[in-house]
Amino acid sequence: MATCSCEVKACVLCEDRLYAGLSKDQICQLREHLIRELYEPREALFREGDPATYLFALRHGQLKLTSSMPDGRQQILRIAVAGQLLGIETFKGRTYPFTAEALTDVVACKISHDDLRNIIEANPAISLRVIETLSHELDQAESLIRDLGLKTAPEKVSSFLLSLVPLGGDPNGDLPLRLSRREIAEMLGLTEETVSRVMADFVRRKLIESGRGFIRILDRKRLEEINGIDVNTTGSPPRAVSAKR
Repeated sequence: MATCSCEVKACVLCEDRLYAGLSKDQICQLREHLIRELYEPREALFREGDPATYLFALRHGQLKLTSSMPDGRQQILRIAVAGQLLGIETFKGRTYPFTAEALTDVVACKISHDDLRNIIEANPAISLRVIETLSHELDQAESLIRDLGLKTAPEKVSSFLLSLVPLGGDPNGDLPLRLSRREIAEMLGLTEETVSRVMADFVRRKLIESGRGFIRILDRKRLEEINGIDVNTTGSPPRAVSAKR
């Protein structure tokens, strides 16, 4: 096997994110097209309306995804965390549908859509991984719709806090929280006062610890229960708990 020219030793794309089952040579072929980039807070990876040319894999940090409203305001869609892919939804599109802005220092790997398309055509196994990723993105969109339309305030806030945990990351570590209470409220469809009240209640009940610019989840199981997830002990999939309003 030839030595891979890329120096991305710990990229999510290099951790079976897209190419489980490929040979080492095929993996190397993909890695040679990866570009590792660093971003500072408030720096944009791409902006809404920019030509969609790259797929991004977030390795470290948090991104704020926003979309422009007709009146010029910016609506926060969600927070992206390490382990997630961005730009897969534009694989066949011409422009990015939202802006991705760094909230913290960010490390990301990117690959051009053209390079990925060529690799996909030659490697069906990667096509399957792309389909699985698109399915995951759809699940996230459906979850957001449920949060906004059906869940109570504590359920919405707990869902948001759980979404800050990086994929495969330590749920007990400090999690950056660089949004104001007002921004969280606008994203969740709540009032700023309600968000502050729920967060204070979670702190009082020792479910989370909150500091300036960070939170720490102290009782993930209880947050999941509040969020409507019943993790039973029978080994069967979790089921939703009826919301008590």
